[in-house]
Amino acid sequence: MSAYQAGQLQTLPPIAGSGGEILYAYGNSLPTLVTAPLHTSIIQLQPGCHPAIASGAPASRWVLHTVMAGDQPEITVMPKFEGLHTDLVIPATSASGKPMNYVIELTSDQRHYTPLLGFYYPNQDVLTWKHQASASAAAKQKAADETVASLPSLTAADMNFNWKIHCSGGGWFSNSSCGDIKPERVFSDNGHVYIQFKPNQDTHGGIPSILAENSAGQNAIINAQFRDGYYILDSLPDKILLIAGKGESGKVVKITRGHGGHN
Repeated sequence: MSAYQAGQLQTLPPIAGSGGEILYAYGNSLPTLVTAPLHTSIIQLQPGCHPAIASGAPASRWVLHTVMAGDQPEITVMPKFEGLHTDLVIPATSASGKPMNYVIELTSDQRHYTPLLGFYYPNQDVLTWKHQASASAAAKQKAADETVASLPSLTAADMNFNWKIHCSGGGWFSNSSCGDIKPERVFSDNGHVYIQFKPNQDTHGGIPSILAENSAGQNAIINAQFRDGYYILDSLPDKILLIAGKGESGKVVKITRGHGGHN
């Protein structure tokens, strides 16, 4: 199927179905159904579709009946004589209301016959696979988003709690009160900084923006994720800024790494 999608195959081959039927690609091939007198061959149509009256197989030579197997329509075919040849056309309406036309070459042999003939639907299969791939990717992303931030296994020697937290108003931010965005604690290991907020921070105070402050006092963007009440940084800046709002209502928390830590 991937080769067909890539344009490497113009005609898709018949394949064996799980119930012993021979499956042809709908709209991509002209199936041949070999029949024999006194033997019934079955044509399986798309589940949920509604077939109309078939044409091309006169009653004087062929016996056709439409039956249902669950929600799947089936056409039974039996020739009255050997050596017959015709094209059977079965118009149908799909479950979604789209017109369909099944064109099948019928032949009759003295003894040999095909018991079951069905179809697979390349365009529908491609769409189904694309939807499944999209759903799988979305599920993986959802699982990643909902994964509780797992802290690495650390010993006391690996951890540094020597971080100072204080409100830092002034300049454009005249409000020196920052209690509703002030984290409860900050600690780090050898490669990450963990900033822990109060429970339900997203609904009580909101999640502040985060920046680093370099040695020249300039703000710099840092790689950080907010998960399960923590900001997790993939680096160890000396100074971190948490910012919410702007102007008179703006609030800033400055977090500074102490010099007596382990990292």
